[in-house]
Amino acid sequence: MKRILFIAPASFPVTGAENIVNIKLLQALSKSGDFEIDLVSKKSKWENYPSESISTYAVNLESLNVVEVDNRINVRTCVGHLLAFFYFGVTFKGAHWAVKALPVVKKLFSQNKYDYVLTKDSPSLLLGYYLRKKKGLKWVATWNDPYPESKYPKPYGKGWQCRNSFSDSRLIKMMKNWVDIHIFPSNRIQTYMNHYLCLSSDKMIVVPHVVLDQKQTLSTPSCDILKIIHSGNLKYPRNPLLLIKSLDLFMKEHPGFKMEVTFMGVLDDEMYDLIIQYGLTDIIKIISPVPYKDSLLLLSQYHLAIVIEASCEEGIFLPTKVSDFMQCHKHIWAISPKIGVLNDLYNSGKIAYYSDNADFDSVYKELCRVCEDFRAGILDRSVSLVENYTEKYVVDKYRNL
Repeated sequence: MKRILFIAPASFPVTGAENIVNIKLLQALSKSGDFEIDLVSKKSKWENYPSESISTYAVNLESLNVVEVDNRINVRTCVGHLLAFFYFGVTFKGAHWAVKALPVVKKLFSQNKYDYVLTKDSPSLLLGYYLRKKKGLKWVATWNDPYPESKYPKPYGKGWQCRNSFSDSRLIKMMKNWVDIHIFPSNRIQTYMNHYLCLSSDKMIVVPHVVLDQKQTLSTPSCDILKIIHSGNLKYPRNPLLLIKSLDLFMKEHPGFKMEVTFMGVLDDEMYDLIIQYGLTDIIKIISPVPYKDSLLLLSQYHLAIVIEASCEEGIFLPTKVSDFMQCHKHIWAISPKIGVLNDLYNSGKIAYYSDNADFDSVYKELCRVCEDFRAGILDRSVSLVENYTEKYVVDKYRNL
């Protein structure tokens, strides 16, 4: 039995992609029965705090500690950022949450014997650093995205080669010198971040986002209508234009083909204009976001799920929705950079369809293949789980840390 201090500001309540990744990992670790977990999280200021218990998500915790801070600029937050510099040697936007959480973390450490502290999204690394340096506790850090944020690839950030600010230099030094084990969701983000972290291989492991071993309540899609869904954020720099153009051309060339394409989530206003401009209001539906657990049930009603990524020189991200689509046993179509994680998954046979997100012909030809496979009944078949995304694989990795 391992005891973990799990520090994840974005975990509970479940309000976004990072929260989903973390709550699913908590579910998997909790379900195994091999971990005792104390969770330190942050109360969201932008969502209504859910009335349900965390047990709704099948997570059994030793304790749940939700720390709330005021993000408005005032005397209290300014003092919090000054204290962050005093305690941790660095301060940045949001660092005052770590100051507010520090007494909670210190109390938990004094009351329990932990095998390691597991830090997730920022600013949890400040607390991992404190426990490693001051208390000698083993520190395991997860990087689902490049950190510091300035190191994001273009167009999200400045790229890993960018000049470091004072704060970034301090954070990178902290990451290099004090983290015992770094966890990355893909080989590509590991390689990307190691350009500036310069870590030895024994300090890094790759653990994909977990796919939970649970059967969803499946609905059978209408047999004569191809049903496709894109769920999640589709705002800039993600761009659905090539998909919209491909749908327009396909329907002009195959006017009798029955298809329904649903976009669920946060969209740019231009998306609505594109649908009208290309005359696709009959086949494209837009629905508002739904609670995470409901979204999984909704996914089961579709034949195919689409992932659209931004145009980057290299696609280093493993989108959260990929593991959700796998969990629902859905066929996946990735429209993403030709050099990247999702193309790697396609080339290794782990997802079924792929298009270069900078090439119209690539998108259109794959749409045609999707439609041909639908006619052949291939999309009616359930997709098997990928071994290194399963609960067993992921839990074993954390068990062996």
